[in-house]
Amino acid sequence: MKVIILAGGFSRRLLPLTKHIPKPLLPVNGRPIVDYVIEKVVGCAEIDQVLVATNLRFENHFRYWLSGLRPDIRNITRLVFEPATSEEEKPGAVRAIYRLLTQEHLTEEEILVVAGDNLFSFDLSDFIGFHRQHPGPAVAFFDTGAVDQIRGKYGAGILDTSHKIVDFEEKPDDPKTTLAATGCYVFPPSITRHLEEFLTRESASDAPGHFVRWLCQQVPTYGYTFKGYWFDIGSVESYDRANEAHQPHHRPPR
Repeated sequence: MKVIILAGGFSRRLLPLTKHIPKPLLPVNGRPIVDYVIEKVVGCAEIDQVLVATNLRFENHFRYWLSGLRPDIRNITRLVFEPATSEEEKPGAVRAIYRLLTQEHLTEEEILVVAGDNLFSFDLSDFIGFHRQHPGPAVAFFDTGAVDQIRGKYGAGILDTSHKIVDFEEKPDDPKTTLAATGCYVFPPSITRHLEEFLTRESASDAPGHFVRWLCQQVPTYGYTFKGYWFDIGSVESYDRANEAHQPHHRPPR
């Protein structure tokens, strides 16, 4: 199985922290955010290659980061650069996934997609196993425990007893669920066709949540749920919380 780590954004909400360093390389307890993601990825025996999708503006930053990885991790990790040097030039997350799948000829196998700015407690092997028990696209949801934690911030999913997503809203003002969509997906080989169809029909191609909402209306799409912890680092406040939680005296709950 191949993994795509999405790390191509310009993170304007985190300025000035991200003026000269990409968000996935910001340190949390002294380690780049993306290191925590890579650590989760390489713990999966199913994974044989990691593609880190970033942009040309931060090419040198990521090449330096890659050079410092352990040899066994570096040997299965490859950088893929979008031809973008500013927010206005970036293709958007959904289009970036589609381009990678087609350009890298990854259209005949399962793909794990993980956002490079997410810190989470669940085991990716469990997520992959869930997908294989529920054939079809799968989305990882964090149970926030309160609808107020979702309002206006995250995609929200409602699942039936078979874990199928029966409703999905992107950043709702009045969420009907405590389940927040994280930036983690497992897609079957058929996803390339669905991505292509979505991109020809829809204009909102940047937020994956728009694609998930459309997708679950086309084919059975499933939700894997977890508690533990999840940090979606999209603001200075969330970045500060992640740093505090990962200090030695205050480890995230498991």
